[in-house]
Amino acid sequence: MTISESATETPVEQEFSKPAGPEKIHDLDFLLGDFRIEWTNYTSDPATTGVATWNTESTFGGHAYEMTQRVDEHDVNGRFIVQWVESESAFSGYYYDDWANRTLLTSEGWKDGFFSFTGTCVGFGKTFQLKEQYEIVDADHYVKRGFVKFDENEETEWIPADEIHAYRA
Repeated sequence: MTISESATETPVEQEFSKPAGPEKIHDLDFLLGDFRIEWTNYTSDPATTGVATWNTESTFGGHAYEMTQRVDEHDVNGRFIVQWVESESAFSGYYYDDWANRTLLTSEGWKDGFFSFTGTCVGFGKTFQLKEQYEIVDADHYVKRGFVKFDENEETEWIPADEIHAYRA
């Protein structure tokens, strides 16, 4: 492949090759596989519960993990793809589903026993801040707790939105 910095300079020959997947992606290995999900939605009054299935696989040659989420009861199908971005020393994740919800999340990784993502969500007709905290219970069970706030003020308290228990199938 030839790259030229400007039309008047001599082209520079440079070889490109796909790098190996980053070791840091393995911080998320607890997500890999098939899971039965039991969820509680705290944003409804009263809170509602249900079940779902999640599957996470390594993709893009080990550069990302992709989670497929199915909530048959509400006919919601979503995908969450996450990767380690070396130049930012952070994880970057993108969620989207067939209800037109979407979220762009980032994380620095594990801290104080939690793997937390934060970002902006456009969902259910609203835009809000979202924080998701993952905690490993054991090799076959993890918990994800979601929190929301509707402004970017750092003083505003996070409101519990959901709690999801994932059990390896």
